[in-house]
Amino acid sequence: MPDRSHQARHRAGRQANSKQGRVLTGLALPTAATVALMFCATGAAVATSPKTQSVAFGLSTPTATASQPRATESAAHLQEVQRAQAVVRAGQLQKERASLAAIRANTVARGLERQKIAAAAAVVKRAELAHSWRLPILNPQTTSGFGYRWGRLHAGEDFAVDVGTPLAAMSTGTVVFAGQQSGYGNIVQIRYWDGTISYFGHMSRIQVNVGEAVAPGDIVGESGNTGHSTGPHLHLEIHPGGGAAIDPLPWLAAHHITV
Repeated sequence: MPDRSHQARHRAGRQANSKQGRVLTGLALPTAATVALMFCATGAAVATSPKTQSVAFGLSTPTATASQPRATESAAHLQEVQRAQAVVRAGQLQKERASLAAIRANTVARGLERQKIAAAAAVVKRAELAHSWRLPILNPQTTSGFGYRWGRLHAGEDFAVDVGTPLAAMSTGTVVFAGQQSGYGNIVQIRYWDGTISYFGHMSRIQVNVGEAVAPGDIVGESGNTGHSTGPHLHLEIHPGGGAAIDPLPWLAAHHITV
């Protein structure tokens, strides 16, 4: 029979060697060339292979790169918002300025309108004053009225006053006569703005000249007892339009002059 003990021993040896190699292969540690050690603050070692490092760096790089466009987009958006806000503020400021200018213009216009109204009112007031009427004397006391006496027309109204009583113009007008006339003594005749002429007779003193302008209340002389007179008084005659004399009392009432 063949001796198989040697073969058996040989096979057994190879099998043992094969198993041992497989064990050693499974237990083999990474070499220094393929392992890197990182030590944490606690002293623990973390093994990182070049492949792991490359993967880690490969993951971190795109993340940092992707954040840059987002930051740029955020800054651009912020600038756009700021520009829009600036445009809105500029529009609001322009509206406020326009509104203020309109208010100022309106205020000026109102001021001018008030000035015009005041000026017009002053003109009206002056006209009213210039065209107002009044008696030549204060506190009148009638003594002899308009009508015929002793076969003659008494063409005016007599008012009893003391000698030297001031006599005033009845309205705005011009002196057309100032001097002496038979029967009237010293007399002043005034033509007023509406054409009416007044006669002040029996005066003791004349203080105006022919052609002189007078206003309501201007003193033209003093009462007296000159001419055909039976005592100190004012003889007042009214001649509308410079025509014939009329009864003064109805005329005075029509002109809102109280006697």
